[in-house]
Amino acid sequence: MIVRRLLTGVLLAGLTAPLLAAAPHAREPRAPRETIPAPPPGVMTRVFARAEAADPSPAPAATSPAPTAEDAPVAASVPSPETAARARAVFDAYRAGKIDRAQYTTGMNARITDSALAEAMAALKSLGTVKAFTQVRKVTQGAQVVYVFRVECEKPPVIEEAIGWNAAGKVDFLQFGAR
Repeated sequence: MIVRRLLTGVLLAGLTAPLLAAAPHAREPRAPRETIPAPPPGVMTRVFARAEAADPSPAPAATSPAPTAEDAPVAASVPSPETAARARAVFDAYRAGKIDRAQYTTGMNARITDSALAEAMAALKSLGTVKAFTQVRKVTQGAQVVYVFRVECEKPPVIEEAIGWNAAGKVDFLQFGAR
């Protein structure tokens, strides 16, 4: 009985091995997609889809020294004061630990637990007062638009707030991260 099972297993393995060898491998290279150009020097590369850099000027010549992070542009081209004010209000609400859940989509409300809100509040309050709140990027992917703001506080690290609103004006995407 055991010998019969072993022989059956060997036979089945012998039959399936050629079939598996003929199947396309999951790691085979795919056809190249549309190539996205590299960002200008000094611009962060965390890109959702397409980022509108603050300085659309061409990259410097190869003979010039490479720019540092301090040389990078810090303001997106023509940031909207209304958008910046709305993003700052969301940031301040998180620092206070008191958000208006009516201003968030159903999906976002489901993700924002009381413990996550308390954790974010503690982390943001520990940075001290805000010195600068500047829009650095506007990222577009299809219909979704996400604005990225650089938040400099008394204490490090520098924080980036990525925020997006749906067509009804409710927060549909929100992320805080150290730069």
